[in-house]
Amino acid sequence: MLKALGLTLAQIRKLLRETNPSLLSVLQVQAKSWRDRHGEAAKALELVEAAIHRLERNQQPSLEELCQLVNALQERSTPMQERATLMADLMKELLTTEEQWQWQTWWAGHPEDLNQNAVYLRERLQPFAVLQDLLQQRLSPGDPAVQEQVLKHFAQLERYSVRERTVRMMDWNPALTIRFMELGVIARERQPDENVLPFPLMSRQLAQFYEEGLAVSAPAQAAGTVIKSAQALLEAGEDPAAAALDAVVNELSAVCAQHGLGDPLVFLRFTPFICRVNHQPLPPLAEQTYEFLARAVRLRAREKAAPQAAATVPALQVATSELSAVRRAYARQMGLMAGVIDPKVEAAFAAVEREKYMGNGPWSVTSILRGTSMMTPDDNPAHLYADNVVSIIPSKRLNNGQPSLYYRLFAESEVPAGAHIIHVGAGTGYYSAILAHITGPTGQVTAIEFEAELAARARTNLQQLPQVEVIQGDATQVPFAPADLILVSAGVSRPVDHWLDSLKDDGLLVLPMTPDKGMGVIFGIRRRGERYFASVLSPVMIYPCSGARDPASAAALAEALKRGGERGVTRLYRGDSPPQENCWLRGDNWCLALG
Repeated sequence: MLKALGLTLAQIRKLLRETNPSLLSVLQVQAKSWRDRHGEAAKALELVEAAIHRLERNQQPSLEELCQLVNALQERSTPMQERATLMADLMKELLTTEEQWQWQTWWAGHPEDLNQNAVYLRERLQPFAVLQDLLQQRLSPGDPAVQEQVLKHFAQLERYSVRERTVRMMDWNPALTIRFMELGVIARERQPDENVLPFPLMSRQLAQFYEEGLAVSAPAQAAGTVIKSAQALLEAGEDPAAAALDAVVNELSAVCAQHGLGDPLVFLRFTPFICRVNHQPLPPLAEQTYEFLARAVRLRAREKAAPQAAATVPALQVATSELSAVRRAYARQMGLMAGVIDPKVEAAFAAVEREKYMGNGPWSVTSILRGTSMMTPDDNPAHLYADNVVSIIPSKRLNNGQPSLYYRLFAESEVPAGAHIIHVGAGTGYYSAILAHITGPTGQVTAIEFEAELAARARTNLQQLPQVEVIQGDATQVPFAPADLILVSAGVSRPVDHWLDSLKDDGLLVLPMTPDKGMGVIFGIRRRGERYFASVLSPVMIYPCSGARDPASAAALAEALKRGGERGVTRLYRGDSPPQENCWLRGDNWCLALG
């Protein structure tokens, strides 16, 4: 009844503190609310009628006056209306139609998750509404009343599988998941409003109050003790498989069970991710500790499952004579995964034997879909023909990258026969070999690898392809002839002048730009004379590129990615830059600019 009368949740809560709220007190609150609205409406009407009066006298308002009118009217909107408009505008600004469709399609394909999430969003209102009230009472974050509501929200996270669902969405599409989940954070950063309750958005002040309450809560304190123990072992150089980690993993399992934190591995993946979503990323050492402990948990889970796996998983029976058919199927599947079928690229993927570049099996493979790693059950090469990354130097976390991503990059590069291709970060040579097949015997591939061990392996692996030259060294300094395509298989924080200068006219630079932590983006930069045109090709997480990183540019890139809008980038300027409002990311003598 109170809701039907138009009272806000805060007003309702205040009234319900009375043992038996009278109709008089209800109507008094409602009258005040209408008086406030009436006053705002009168001011807005006065502005509009003044504008009408001027127009009737043929006095056209200036653009500045129109902007002032619009701003004044918007200031008299209700906070909830402003928030709804802000969210709609943010989605249009930061997300493409395709991304919105992908997000909606995921939810449509998971109706149980959709229903569960809807119930969670409704039920979380109660503890956050109470927290808002406790905040207004100026209680400390550690007050028992505050902690009671924090723990209620913790229980809701577990009851409605919020952590598990988030991790599954991360496995599905980490870049898109973070872009959608951070919309509310971006909204309150742009338009903080302390008077709006947390649906659909939470105010900045309430969010901070909740975070402070969370930090001093019993679950956070208990988990923090475990993380400190793991950090000490990480700094001491312990391996995740070492016996010293057994006690820490067991303690984490006990803490998660006692405090309702859910599955330990899910907790370790969810926590750093949600900190990034909230634009409060953990310090680098803390992120490394979570990852280190997650590896330790995975290893022990694998050891427990190993005896059963050995007894139930038979060796893969694929004869050597059948591998050509496996490769053809793999090549077509990578095209389907990439969303484009290119006959030249498909033929190259089908021709190159991946096992020759991966060393002896079994191999450690990582599923991009699930974010999990495992050893192949045996050394049958057929295990390598899937959309997985394969470890090539485990101690440095260097991998042979995701096949479907490279398929898409090669297809979109439209490399002509006879082209000169530079492959920066060639690894053991697998994708350099595919590029050699694409450009053909009249073309040339210059494969550059910084790691001496990998360069030696690539030189051996590629010796049967005369059009390929392998160079060990820093690709930002190694001289090479002008190129039709420069493909960089490592993350930079800024463009490299040497690469831009070495592009032929109409040449393409495929450039992964990554911050020091988290997801980056691959730009395609096409040279037209002295102009450079840019477009986003894909989100990416990739090994850092030696010689093409510095803290300042990495930090600036991280900030730009937080703001979003990278899909609007259309130009790379060198030297003279466009106006500041057109710059998405400005560096020393360069700028990535919006259209």
